[in-house]
Amino acid sequence: MFEKSGPQRSLVHLTLASGKTMMVSLKLPMSGKLADVLNNADRYLDVLGPEGEQFFLSKDMVHRVAAADPPKASLNLNRRSSDQSGFNPWAVLGVTREASADDIRAAWLSLVKMYHPDRFANLEMPQEMKDYAAAMLARINVAHDQLAASVTPK
Repeated sequence: MFEKSGPQRSLVHLTLASGKTMMVSLKLPMSGKLADVLNNADRYLDVLGPEGEQFFLSKDMVHRVAAADPPKASLNLNRRSSDQSGFNPWAVLGVTREASADDIRAAWLSLVKMYHPDRFANLEMPQEMKDYAAAMLARINVAHDQLAASVTPK
């Protein structure tokens, strides 16, 4: 009857009093407004770090909070994977043409972890960022499939 959904979160850039900056996800109140979480009586912010670790940060330590401005999804990422004109699988994976099968697999794993949808599951993100990550993941997988078929393991 009721769908269970996680807490609403917002991606922000925090600048601490020490000068350190970081991009984190803040848990928002029921209103869903960033200003409400910063101006309420709570002394701590519920934060998810870049690796998904949860911690609580004293508001006294925060110097500045700015909402993250996500990049726009590139239009050329929306092409179907069958349209391979100008597609360079080595550039997508960031490997050289002389890369071994192990190097290709390591680059692929690193990128898949970076763009996998589960990494962003608890973050409130615009749909265009989700679309961008999905398009990148598709390109990464196509590049891996092409290179894995052409390189024999040693």
